[in-house]
Amino acid sequence: MKTMTRVIFVLGLVALVGVAFAEDAKKEKRGKRNDPTAAIKGKLAALDLTSEQKEKIDKILAEQGPTLTTAVEKVNASLTDEQRKARNEAQKSAKAASKTKKEANDDALAAMKLTDEQKKAFDEATKAQRQANQALVSAVSEVLTPEQREKAKLGGGGKKKNKA
Repeated sequence: MKTMTRVIFVLGLVALVGVAFAEDAKKEKRGKRNDPTAAIKGKLAALDLTSEQKEKIDKILAEQGPTLTTAVEKVNASLTDEQRKARNEAQKSAKAASKTKKEANDDALAAMKLTDEQKKAFDEATKAQRQANQALVSAVSEVLTPEQREKAKLGGGGKKKNKA
């Protein structure tokens, strides 16, 4: 009987340790996914950067990355969990339906059902996020050559021109 109790106790401990490691892995994965500079890093990964460019870009990301992260956190803080879920689902369905960026944003705003106070806080936070992102992209694109900007679609290289 004592042996059976010990075996069950050990199995329980193993299960708890496994759950703890799984939670750590989830948090680590979630942290990578929530990096607001990841899109820029991904675009830069395809470029042949000189060591000098890499150093400058790393410095820019280290300086301006936290500002962008704070701005993203403010946007998320202005919403409830349900509103964030509704926004994400609306964005996913808009992407699946190949809607324009404006239509997707309109769908997301409608799905969030913001109060007037929340709308004001959300608008201010998204404006700050947009400015932080533009400052980061601008600083990074200054380090790149025109060809690299074009390839990475940064600093005007990726904007579609009107066909008129």
